[in-house]
Amino acid sequence: MAVLKRKNIILAGIVTIIVGTMLSEQASGATRKRTAYSKTPPPTLRLEDLPRHAVDTLATRDPETKVVIYSNNTWRYIHTSLARKHSGSPVYRNNWDTTQIFAYKNVEPSSLPSTIELQLIDDLSGFHYPYMKSVISPFGPRGRRGHKHQGVDLPLRIGDPIYATFDGKVRYAKYNSGGYGNLVIVRHANGLETWYAHLTRCNVEPNDWVKAGQVIGFGGSTGRSTGPHLHFEVRYSDLTFDPQFLFDFPNGLLKYQTFPLDRSYLDIHSRASDELIEDDEDFDPEAVVAAASRSGEAGSILEQAALGEQAEAGASASKPAAPKPASTAAKTYYTVRSGDTLGRIAERNKLTLSQLCRLNGMTTKSTIRPGQKLRIK
Repeated sequence: MAVLKRKNIILAGIVTIIVGTMLSEQASGATRKRTAYSKTPPPTLRLEDLPRHAVDTLATRDPETKVVIYSNNTWRYIHTSLARKHSGSPVYRNNWDTTQIFAYKNVEPSSLPSTIELQLIDDLSGFHYPYMKSVISPFGPRGRRGHKHQGVDLPLRIGDPIYATFDGKVRYAKYNSGGYGNLVIVRHANGLETWYAHLTRCNVEPNDWVKAGQVIGFGGSTGRSTGPHLHFEVRYSDLTFDPQFLFDFPNGLLKYQTFPLDRSYLDIHSRASDELIEDDEDFDPEAVVAAASRSGEAGSILEQAALGEQAEAGASASKPAAPKPASTAAKTYYTVRSGDTLGRIAERNKLTLSQLCRLNGMTTKSTIRPGQKLRIK
């Protein structure tokens, strides 16, 4: 009997050990599971982050523009004509950097010509306003601190489409930590670059070819921004000049077909820093808008002054016009009237048609419009 009792005790002990071990393992496993599930879940994937491959190509109204559909339900434009026409151009090969905002670090401002004749468009289809609104913050120093504002600011609503100003190729399209936020830089065939900052999202990628009027991003307030707006810059060899020399922003118009860019217009200090400072405590957007409304649309006055014409009596621009360079002082311009043709303008000003076209970087098939300025001397 005593022997049997000892066996039962030993058996009960073994069972207790086995059960205890099982419970311990279960508890340990539960702890491991709790630990695993307590970790922060991975970020939600966006469609554009998923692996993709082209599944179809669609035609558009432009036979040279296609839409490529990808497996992750995204799409993009392919402009075969631009790629074929400009892919071998040194403009899109030299000083091409898709990772840094400045690409011309080996170019000295003093090496640039004193005057650069910039052909902006061949016809009206080659231009589209980036965003049509009155400027609330102009180019140049502002506030008591004199911070340099290297572009213009246009108020908008978050999500509003932003358009490519001219045909070109995307050099930079990503978030910039220097204050620009989501930034798209497009280089154009004449060497100009247009910069579009504070976007909610970039709608293009580096090395994409884009047409004037293509949506390249959406308005926002990313980066160092005081509120939703588009910060827009125009640069040549990384050097800025006033975008209002070229554009009438409130009316969405281009002021010139060919623009004489004088080297004195360029801000040689605009490469000093890649930081965008827009939080100047002295800057008052409402005051800028009020001043512009009191003096009329600054764009129209700037256009008259830049061409050496007299502004309307009593009106004053909100910022100085481009100085008239000595190298272009002898140049004369003609304002296109309703019913004018290139041939009639050439005959009226004692020029041949080819001479008129050569002076303005045009062809005999180029389109002209009333109010446009053509160089005749």
